[in-house]
Amino acid sequence: MAEEKKDSKKLERIYTVNLSKAYEYLHTRRTERAVVLLRAFLARHFKVRKEVVSISEGINSLLWRDSIQKPPRRIKIRGVLEDAKLKAWLIGEEESLAKKKAADEKIKKENEEKKGKPAEKKTDGKPATSSPAAKPAEARGAEKKEEKPAAPASPANKASDVKPISKTSGPMSGGRNQI
Repeated sequence: MAEEKKDSKKLERIYTVNLSKAYEYLHTRRTERAVVLLRAFLARHFKVRKEVVSISEGINSLLWRDSIQKPPRRIKIRGVLEDAKLKAWLIGEEESLAKKKAADEKIKKENEEKKGKPAEKKTDGKPATSSPAAKPAEARGAEKKEEKPAAPASPANKASDVKPISKTSGPMSGGRNQI
């Protein structure tokens, strides 16, 4: 069931973890319970504390793929114990890809800082700033003149002109309609 590879302070094992016990819990808590069961399984088999166990993004997305109510019944994982830290990966998922991606992002950021990108971006020949202070005074004044003034209150819309509706009138009153 388990395969082992021993390097200097590195222990790697492959397991098929049965998570069907998660289905014994509330259907709104099953995936959360599956994560707890997975951590407990790994901690027990690698003889470490549960707090040391780290689950990869691939395992997490696999567990949550079919919502909180339907986690997978079993998954095949690879656990790597290195320097008292346990990291769990899916079989197809590679940790070196994650490290390589992080290193590439770091190099990309350093290159951008060295080149000194300009702060303003040009879009369709328009200036990058759109604040009112950057516009000429005539343009600002023209915008204010274009605004419509508020309409004065008409005398027909006063609260004193509203007539009360009798309780017996109307189709929803439940009583006789008055004519």
